[in-house]
Amino acid sequence: MEECIFSIPSPFDEDNGIDLYLTLDDKCSNDVKIINGSPYISCDVKLNARILSANKNSNYFEEENLELIESYANSYIKSQIEAYLYKTSKDYKSDIAVFGKHAVKYFSTWDEWLEYNWLDNYSNSFFNVNVDVNVISSYLIS
Repeated sequence: MEECIFSIPSPFDEDNGIDLYLTLDDKCSNDVKIINGSPYISCDVKLNARILSANKNSNYFEEENLELIESYANSYIKSQIEAYLYKTSKDYKSDIAVFGKHAVKYFSTWDEWLEYNWLDNYSNSFFNVNVDVNVISSYLIS
């Protein structure tokens, strides 16, 4: 993903949402370690966000409100990414995020890699996801 529009529940009013225009920061990284035979996958996701929507009673221009939106977006997006990763690894047994390319470095030969059987072991993965959303500004006009 390079950019998308993503809706999060509003931290101010549970009946409303906030639409964010997200762009991927080029500082994202993934790392895979093999610990006790199971993949331990770390994902650091850095996103820039612009607020696209507001309800009539919102004040997104105050610093404390922007910080609250950032904090809420961090935890919400983190939970969504974790749910996606566990669903694809446990239920679908599919490495569609291609973490295997980071794991192959732990095997000195192709035969060792094949013997490890990445896709079978990928379903035993543990994930450590860190999300950093930076609300840089808004398209909203005050």
